[in-house]
Amino acid sequence: MTQHTARPSARLPDGFLQQSLFAYESGLSSQVIEDKEFTGDRITIRGNELYNFGLCSYLGLSDDPRLIEGAIDAVRRYGNSYASSIAYTSLPLYDELRERLAAMIGAHVLVAGTTTLAHMSALPVLVQSGDLVLVDRLAHASLLGVIPTLQARRATVERIAHNDLERVAERARAHDGPVWYIIDGLYSMHGDLAPATELRELVDQHESLWVYCDDAHGFSWSGQHGRGRFLDFFGWHPRLVMSYGLSKSFGALGGVIASQDANLIKTIEITGGPMVFGGPVPPASLGAGVVSGDVHLSAELPVLQDDLSTRINFVNEYAERIGLPLSEREHTPLWFVEIGGTSTTASVGARIMRDGYFVNVATYPVVGKGHSGVRFTVTRYNTIGQIRGLLDSINDARVQYDPNEDVLDLTVFE
Repeated sequence: MTQHTARPSARLPDGFLQQSLFAYESGLSSQVIEDKEFTGDRITIRGNELYNFGLCSYLGLSDDPRLIEGAIDAVRRYGNSYASSIAYTSLPLYDELRERLAAMIGAHVLVAGTTTLAHMSALPVLVQSGDLVLVDRLAHASLLGVIPTLQARRATVERIAHNDLERVAERARAHDGPVWYIIDGLYSMHGDLAPATELRELVDQHESLWVYCDDAHGFSWSGQHGRGRFLDFFGWHPRLVMSYGLSKSFGALGGVIASQDANLIKTIEITGGPMVFGGPVPPASLGAGVVSGDVHLSAELPVLQDDLSTRINFVNEYAERIGLPLSEREHTPLWFVEIGGTSTTASVGARIMRDGYFVNVATYPVVGKGHSGVRFTVTRYNTIGQIRGLLDSINDARVQYDPNEDVLDLTVFE
């Protein structure tokens, strides 16, 4: 019998395996930190202490003592896990968390295991046969993973240019039936925002147009009670469905679907595949989430948000002062600096790490060919001095190489 050897790389985008292995072997990705305790603003990789500018705990709630106690209390009462589908039974902590999230967001909510599972639960229920689905070209990969399921349900799916509202209006006018526009509220690679105000006007003009917005990166650190800037500017609408993530700024774990239609939320909860067949959120995360919800509904939240806002303003102002070209200067806590070729980007990333700063190096296929760069985030853990040092390091590193050449110079950790 002839044996066939599987070739995983043949099923991946061109160069994906090679690029992933390159980033890993050069110390730029998939590294395990060596710290015995979480210290927020720094991590240790290969014996080198680095200021951490790759974290998404924007408000610094990851190690908040109150959330930790909430998690510990939940584990003491309910154990490490409650091994039942929520379709049968769930812990009362679910209701406590939902109550707080509903008050924060101003809508009916459900809680899924992760944001990805939330999308996989909601979208196949929301989108029906004959619907047109327009997916922003830069929408998060967790949204793209649902596309085959929607196509199997005989929906037409089109990828469209980033924030192209003219195309959305054109397709909404032409299509006979519901049109879904799938977007991020805050795009997680370049840090730019969806045009919420303009999009709201478009939805008001076209009765067939629905919006499904993933605002995982915008949740908690921005907006009233942490509901995100997108919802602050768009406002609730009968044809808007929001999704959020609890594992970033919120300091817990899980995904959220929100709508003002209680029946819609209940339908997703009792029929959405992962909601029925998937595992529950661990008690520790539910307990931490309940406490985080209390923080977000308190007078403390605006203080935390303003503290982060000071750091965001400093990044934008100092980058302009030193001539560092950021992809966007929106008021968000994440930025991207385009470098160019993969090898040169790796070289720049290595130099930044050698200076003592950890950033995310993004290459194809995460970004387009020839548009690789470094992505960094800022949290309340980072001091102004650390931020200034990072920006100087990025600026110094990027000018060491000719942008027309793709040069590999890995001297990191020497």
